[in-house]
Amino acid sequence: MSAMKERFLVTIDNAEYDIGLSRGENYCLVEYNGDKYQVSLDRLSGYKFLFRLNESSSEVDITRNNGTMSMFLDGKDMEIRVEPYHLAELRKRAKTAGDGGGDKYIKAPMPGLVLRAEIGPGDTIKKGDSLLIIEAMKMENIIKSSFGGKIKRLFVIAGQAVNKNDKLIEFE
Repeated sequence: MSAMKERFLVTIDNAEYDIGLSRGENYCLVEYNGDKYQVSLDRLSGYKFLFRLNESSSEVDITRNNGTMSMFLDGKDMEIRVEPYHLAELRKRAKTAGDGGGDKYIKAPMPGLVLRAEIGPGDTIKKGDSLLIIEAMKMENIIKSSFGGKIKRLFVIAGQAVNKNDKLIEFE
């Protein structure tokens, strides 16, 4: 196989897997923790696929939901997200934006476009609450608070472009 290996972060039901993937003609070679697996997926009909892992195969149902997939495999439902590793790292940084050593501002972790605010001035939020949705590199990134408090001011509105480190929200 002469294809270049790509790195992905695969999340299955909240468990993360850092994998390498090389594409062949009819299959992919997946590397995880030093082990290699040959994987292929063939559509049978509609949402049904034949999933092959090395020498074993199973029938799976796969549906897409806003950047994730739902897979029903061997009697179990799974939520799966597959992201290029560098985008997953951006998303993770976006989720913890604002953890700035007592700073009462949430700043943009990356350049992007504000899609919507989940909060407004006067709202009281807890650590981990969703604050804003920013689109960057055609992916929706949820900006979550790394601390609790009361929202004093929003510096952005839906449709506004932001640069990295622009102020988004101020807390009281």
